[in-house]
Amino acid sequence: MFPFSQSITPAAKNHVQAQIAFFNDLSRAIFQTAQQVNELTLKMAQTLLEESAATGQAIITADKPTEVIGVTASRAQPAAERIRAYQQQLSRIAADSQTKLVRVASDHAEETTRAARELTDEVTRVTSEETERTVRRQHDTMRQFANPLDNMVDTATRQARAAMGNGHDASEHLAQAASQSAQAAQAATRQPGRKEGQPG
Repeated sequence: MFPFSQSITPAAKNHVQAQIAFFNDLSRAIFQTAQQVNELTLKMAQTLLEESAATGQAIITADKPTEVIGVTASRAQPAAERIRAYQQQLSRIAADSQTKLVRVASDHAEETTRAARELTDEVTRVTSEETERTVRRQHDTMRQFANPLDNMVDTATRQARAAMGNGHDASEHLAQAASQSAQAAQAATRQPGRKEGQPG
């Protein structure tokens, strides 16, 4: 709606940097958690494969069916304990991950909020300035459209006044001439010792 400046303002730069720092730390925490889960899962898978291979070899080399049952029973208990330890370690990693994420969010909350507030203030200021400029431009445009009409009205008014003034001046000149003629006629009739028919 408004043509904003193409240059990045300090408020926008701070806001972007705060967001990038927050997402970097958040990504790092999530990546560390995923890495820990992967390492734990790989160790568990390796241990289970080794135990399965050992159990399979023991079953194959067993001579009696009772030995097979004994080997299977003896291996079941340690496997269950390893799976339980694996689940406990997963729970601990998940809890640590939550703690890290909360710490990252709290570390960046104040800076991110401050940067967002500065950016909002900057956008509000720029928007109000652009609005004022747009309103001024609209007023100037309206004045430019109105000025030719005003000029035409002023010109017509001046011409009408001039015409009325010229007519008024002419009538004043005629009245003065008539008044002077009347005065001259009165003066001529008042001169003593003058007879009619005699040249003056």
